Amino acid sequence: MKRVSIFWLLLILALTACGPNQPSSEALASQNGIEVFDAWVRAAAPKPEMDPGAHAGGAVTGAFMLLKNSTDQPDVLISASSDVAEDVQIHETTMQDGVMSMAEVAGVTVPAGASTELKPGGYHVMLIGLQRELKVGETITLSLVFKNAGEITLQLPVRMP
Repeated sequence: MKRVSIFWLLLILALTACGPNQPSSEALASQNGIEVFDAWVRAAAPKPEMDPGAHAGGAVTGAFMLLKNSTDQPDVLISASSDVAEDVQIHETTMQDGVMSMAEVAGVTVPAGASTELKPGGYHVMLIGLQRELKVGETITLSLVFKNAGEITLQLPVRMP
């Protein structure tokens, strides 16, 4: 019986290590100690009638990634921009009393020697008022601005989660 239990434990650990939440071994971008891994943006259409999550200025979508800080000082993601959206904001999704809400935040801290994940249901970059449809398989340009590391420009693949 113990042999079977150990087998299942090892199998679960192996599958978890290979899962989609693990960063790829190569950074998409790196600058001044900040590395960006596994960055992507969710596919979306620009017309409100085509997107149930539409914003008054047009459709919205999110960008997600893992930010790693290899320096001995914390850094803060303070803003973002993209030519595919009217506005780009840093947001946090929270759950309080069974109600999920999303709000803009002033920044996201990436602790010294640690990582911060921007993911659906948590911190993320919100692209508001899309200028065009974002189709699976294409890429968009997104620029991130950090308090210490400065601006990092990325080419993000568009995909569905």
